[in-house]
Amino acid sequence: MNKIDKLFNSKIIVFVIALIFIVPIHLNLAAPREVHAKEISSNQVTSLRAGGGGSSGGSSSGSSSSGSHHSSNTRGYGTGGVISNILSAIIMVVLLFIGTIVLYLKVLRSSFNSKRYMRMLDDKDITWNYKNIERQVIDAYYIIQKSWAEGNMQKAKDYMTKELYENFQSKLEWMEVRKRKNILKKIKLRNVKPISIHDDEDDSKDLIWFYIKGNMIDYIINTETKEIVSGTTHHTSFVEFWKFTRTKNNRWVLSKILQQEEANKITFQ
Repeated sequence: MNKIDKLFNSKIIVFVIALIFIVPIHLNLAAPREVHAKEISSNQVTSLRAGGGGSSGGSSSGSSSSGSHHSSNTRGYGTGGVISNILSAIIMVVLLFIGTIVLYLKVLRSSFNSKRYMRMLDDKDITWNYKNIERQVIDAYYIIQKSWAEGNMQKAKDYMTKELYENFQSKLEWMEVRKRKNILKKIKLRNVKPISIHDDEDDSKDLIWFYIKGNMIDYIINTETKEIVSGTTHHTSFVEFWKFTRTKNNRWVLSKILQQEEANKITFQ
């Protein structure tokens, strides 16, 4: 059993530590947390950033807290309902925290296995060289995000499949019709790891899924009034999964993006 597998199999210990330390900490929190861009835009037609969007993490907690104003739905009066809602919120925070840790442990194990597999493939096919692929992924990330922010995907055309390019371009055109523009600033890529590899006899079916963690300032403005209609002027972080496929000239291009909550759609290595 390798070190990554041992780390993954010890996740129960992590759960216990989280329950012991995280719950007491959240009991003492009085200030509201910063709302992330994806949560603010949950009811918007247009997603934030290239590939952004997904389900909102704030909607369920918001409806939970609003229930404290309806005493008829609680067994006790006042304090009982408040405590119940606080405990519910704490449980949700702990579960989200645990879920994030479990997911990252899967990412670590899958990344280790994927890199090992890629080294084997590289011995026969230089296109699978990890360092070269990683550089292509990093370049694609920055060029695609900047092109999206400029409102024109033309510069990113060679870094994504034709289908995805047309999809992104049509979304940008629709935003322009609605007088919307996505402002992205201080774009950073914090972590990138391969987590799933498929090598086929037909090279055009070769693919790699990458874990992508980034942060940026991300909001949408009305192009006429210049007012912010969604998002935040503070740094926000996010996790996504980017699928890269092999082209005829042995390059790797982006073909699909999944959000963190869609990780179950990927077969981890």
